Amino acid sequence: MKRPVTLGLVQMAMGPDRETNVERGFALARQARERGADLIVFPELFSGRFFCRELDPRHTALAESVPGPLCDRLAGLARELEAVVVGSLFERVRDGVYFNTAVVLERDGTLLGRSRKMHIPMDPGYLEKYYFTPGDTDYPVFRTSLLDLAVPTCWDQWFPEPARIYGLKGAELIVYPSAIGTLPGDPYDDAVDTWRVAMRGHAVCNALYVAAVNRVGDEGGMTFYGHTFVAQPDGRVIAEAGEDEQVLLARLDPDRIARTRTLSLFYRDRRPETYRDLLRQVAESEPPMEA
Repeated sequence: MKRPVTLGLVQMAMGPDRETNVERGFALARQARERGADLIVFPELFSGRFFCRELDPRHTALAESVPGPLCDRLAGLARELEAVVVGSLFERVRDGVYFNTAVVLERDGTLLGRSRKMHIPMDPGYLEKYYFTPGDTDYPVFRTSLLDLAVPTCWDQWFPEPARIYGLKGAELIVYPSAIGTLPGDPYDDAVDTWRVAMRGHAVCNALYVAAVNRVGDEGGMTFYGHTFVAQPDGRVIAEAGEDEQVLLARLDPDRIARTRTLSLFYRDRRPETYRDLLRQVAESEPPMEA
């Protein structure tokens, strides 16, 4: 039987100086640990401002290897705090090949692996296809000393298929490092509620914990709205932040997953042999059978 885990989500604002951002993030992580967190997660690309709002090849100089400088510092933080740490960074593989990558560090600083963002948006404010190659890490689940963890990133949260795959692979928690906000004239009246409801559905349909950790603040007219939250396996929100910088804590009970799956038998009643249309970009209805 696994013991409960205290999740600490670092909701923070990013300024122009990357070193200041990292130090501020680490200070908040230390606060989370002092308050009992043993799993600590940073938002998407937390070391800097969200450069994907514009097309500028100079931003590729921000990319780094994994392992590399920021990954090594995250490993040192994990050892210092004796906590599992999840960070997000701009990964360079070679010139012209870059990924938006989450890394998972065990409590002794061991790099358990990376999860590269699979779905890459290209919308106003999110010009990410210019920078990032679509991920190739095949939806990994990390068997940490605390629980089984999946770490997709931001835009991945809108797609039900990855959440199902993570559930099938045994994930107990899906946590999405995010950088999501609004631009002036955004057509969504309540973007926060839409964002939250989508992920609560993943929690319900897969009977696991789901969390998202967002940034806050205004960056060149784009307002990141925070509202970091955690939903339990029945979809109920058990912790939620506002729009200010803070650490959000939530207690995760792995036994709740087993109890929920005993009542909600979605995995038993799946019909994967009938889902072939999911492998098509566009599915068309078959003509009715003749009598």
